[in-house]
Amino acid sequence: MGPLPVKKGLNPTRILVPPATDTPWVAKDFLWHLISSQRHRAEDDNFSAVLDRFAAGEVCLDSGEALAPDDVLRPGSFINFYRRPAPERPVPGEIAVLHQDADIVVVDKPPFLATLPRGQHITETALVKARVQLGIPELSPSHRLDRLTRGVLLMTARPEIRGAYQTMFERRVPHKVYEALTPLPEEAPFAPIAPLADWRSWDPPTPERPWRLEHSMSKTRGHLSTILTDGSPNALTLVTGLRTEWRGGRKILVWRLEPHTGKTHQLRVVLRSLGLPILNDPLYTELTDAALFSIDAPTPRPVYVEDEDFSSPMGLIAKELRFPDPLSGQERKFVSRF
Repeated sequence: MGPLPVKKGLNPTRILVPPATDTPWVAKDFLWHLISSQRHRAEDDNFSAVLDRFAAGEVCLDSGEALAPDDVLRPGSFINFYRRPAPERPVPGEIAVLHQDADIVVVDKPPFLATLPRGQHITETALVKARVQLGIPELSPSHRLDRLTRGVLLMTARPEIRGAYQTMFERRVPHKVYEALTPLPEEAPFAPIAPLADWRSWDPPTPERPWRLEHSMSKTRGHLSTILTDGSPNALTLVTGLRTEWRGGRKILVWRLEPHTGKTHQLRVVLRSLGLPILNDPLYTELTDAALFSIDAPTPRPVYVEDEDFSSPMGLIAKELRFPDPLSGQERKFVSRF
């Protein structure tokens, strides 16, 4: 018997049995301890449901050996079981497939959909929904998009090639292009931050002659926003295009951005520093200049997930992804339909 397979798009949970204590853990008690302490579990996931898992052979060791409810667990071993997450608010939009072959699947991720299961977002995630929709339980994302960002997301279809694509992203080999939607300068709620105050007098950006925007950014764990600091620049963003468009009866700016570093919220902070926060950005639209530079300044509190307005997605799109395929060397290019 092998390890537990993916079920309904979800991997089994793997937990380490703690070191030895005076009272060894019994399998059913340990599993109930784990499940009862989960924040986001189904209301009917009770002790009876724990026993049902054992009866179905869905609690096992890494070897695949099924455990009985009264088995005494060996400290330092791992047990595997399935979570039963609480119902989640459905995120609208389909997982549109841009490309699919034996090795990779490229999708257009809708906004408000997390890439991977985490916290309260488990079933309503791009990975779980794509696995179920396409019937490929081995799917695994090679990189991540923020939950509020929509656009091109690449996944591998076979475990044996997963490392080649993930390593490619870790080395920042792929060329990424984003589009960001902002208000016009005359409608902006903030003034640009020096030395970017005169950006409107610059020559229009092009791929051949982009604007090169360098910032020093810092993100503190537990603090909502990234801040700008006085240190040496550690974030580089190229603006390779800028145009006006009418969308939803409103004239807006559409920015073509190429991040050459991967700082948290990098593009959102860059445009906020220009005085033009991205449309429907729940954090930086309200963030004051003081909070842009100091973690001691109060930050706005984004709405709870259950209160989000799905009809007003944040205006940030992962528009293009280009890279030499790590297996074939073939040049690949994928463009979002958003």
